[in-house]
Amino acid sequence: MADHPDSPAPAASPAGAQASASLGAHSVIYLLGTALQGLGVLLVLPFATRLLGEVEYGKVATALVVVQMIGTVAAAGLPQVILREYHRGDDGPTAGRALAGTMVGLAVALGVLGVVLGVVLSAAGRVDLGQWCLVVAASAALTTVVAGQSLSRARLRPLHFLLLAIASTVVAHLSGLLAAQGDRSSRTYLTAYATALVVAAVLAVVVGRPLPPTAARDRVRAGVLLAAPLLPQAVAMLGLLMGDVLLANRLLGNGAAGNYQVALQLGNIPFVLAVALFNGWSPLVLSHPPERRWEWTRRTGTALLAVVVVGAGLVGATGIWLAHVVAGAEFDVGGIGATVAVLSLVAVLYMLYQGSALAVLDSEHTARLALAALTGLAVMVVVAVALPSDSGIVGIAVAKVAGYVVLAAITIVASWRTFHWPVEAWLAVGVALVATFFSTFGGVFFGTGVAVMLLIGGAIIAPRVLHTLRR
Repeated sequence: MADHPDSPAPAASPAGAQASASLGAHSVIYLLGTALQGLGVLLVLPFATRLLGEVEYGKVATALVVVQMIGTVAAAGLPQVILREYHRGDDGPTAGRALAGTMVGLAVALGVLGVVLGVVLSAAGRVDLGQWCLVVAASAALTTVVAGQSLSRARLRPLHFLLLAIASTVVAHLSGLLAAQGDRSSRTYLTAYATALVVAAVLAVVVGRPLPPTAARDRVRAGVLLAAPLLPQAVAMLGLLMGDVLLANRLLGNGAAGNYQVALQLGNIPFVLAVALFNGWSPLVLSHPPERRWEWTRRTGTALLAVVVVGAGLVGATGIWLAHVVAGAEFDVGGIGATVAVLSLVAVLYMLYQGSALAVLDSEHTARLALAALTGLAVMVVVAVALPSDSGIVGIAVAKVAGYVVLAAITIVASWRTFHWPVEAWLAVGVALVATFFSTFGGVFFGTGVAVMLLIGGAIIAPRVLHTLRR
């Protein structure tokens, strides 16, 4: 008999072997899917920067950050809880789908309230109603897409996740690019982008099939209470992820924000790798038998961290070359390349955070995650403001790294009793720090040397990493 589509994933009891095989297969799909998602945006990026120019693209970059932040507030920290609750008890799948339905309801409420507020502010002459409604519609649609993706991860269906990721990023940005061919303005780009996101949201509902909250009233209530501390945590995490663009805009102007957004897209390549690996890894961690869960997590997590270190080092070392490829002549290519080298370290810190956060979430100490994220965000803002303005966009990147250092450190301490990274993980982090230093300050020659050494080192450790993930 075929399994019911919402039946819980089998606990990996006869083994770790089954879970490790799933980890390998799912990580490859998530890696390809999330990398394709990032690659698709990068393929659009050189055309968007040249088509819109520094100032208009800076406006687009700033609007996209606002969309991401509002969408995260509407999600209210529920994606992590959906993943956790889906694998707890026989009614877990129903509870997960009902929590996803709660997210969709929040998205609809966001849209309605956002439009009403826009009408009021527009009447007072405070906002452009058309631009405001574009941001509101895109934010509500993005929240719905995230609900569908959360269910895809919980069901261990990475292909569904991939479909929604491509529709909400690659297709949406490509739509904006094509629309702006006739009218080279940020308004035209964002209109097409928001429209494509709405279509992706409809697809998310069809694929995810969320249920109304009343389908599992008690579990939804408990899930919302568990997610409550994750709301400020999610907002702070998105502030860490994309708030640096707003800081660049505020402290350095639209032109610098455009330059920084280009550097961020390139620096996010290893970050995309870390997120892709985590998307395949985290459901298997939480569905693994408790008695062997954290030993298995330490072993596989260290292997995945090593992969991220190599990827981050390669991107940082070749940042100047990547900047020449994607940025137009009016952009600060040298500054972008140096900024990419610094930002590449964020992926390594984020991988440390993710592994530790799983243990904190499993122990239901979600307030500690909120504390870590809010403190990290505060550090990023303080460092960015404190650095002299002549440090430029590289200074903003340094501030971002400082925020992620604090985020990772607090979370690692909070999870230490349950899960702690082994010595091999800290050796990998040391390699990442050295590679970042030489890639940032060593110039093109040293950067190329770092890239070659990382390629050789990656080839040497690859068989061991594969062996670790399979056994």
